[in-house]
Amino acid sequence: MFQIKQISDNSSLLLAKDIRYNVFCKEQGVNPEADWDNKESVNYLAFVDNKAVATIRWRSTGRIVKIERLCVLEEYRKQGIARKLMEKVLEDIKTFIPKNNSIQEVKISKILLHSQLSALGLYESLGFKKQGKMFVEQNIKHYTMTIEL
Repeated sequence: MFQIKQISDNSSLLLAKDIRYNVFCKEQGVNPEADWDNKESVNYLAFVDNKAVATIRWRSTGRIVKIERLCVLEEYRKQGIARKLMEKVLEDIKTFIPKNNSIQEVKISKILLHSQLSALGLYESLGFKKQGKMFVEQNIKHYTMTIEL
């Protein structure tokens, strides 16, 4: 059974942190302090048979919504989990935008993310476009990608 849950409780956030540590720090050599920044965000976990296997977050930075920290445990990759998480997040961001615009009167103009080279195809298939030149973040090659709203 597959589920995606928006999370905010400490035990669920610790599960997300563990997944991120395994993928980003152990596999990719990212500094743990650079990964876990405690920025206010909306976090999700994906579960397969009640096991947390993937995570993602997004946050509003004023006129831009930034999607960050998408990762799937190695043994669960290539099963469409990353796509399902992205689709859920994009759906939730669209729900957030009218609330944000009417209450705070801040117009969200785009959704932004930093894509590792291996994930470019996923994001492009969801409508994201590469912006600018490739850059290196935590010794990993990335492109900025956006969807204009």
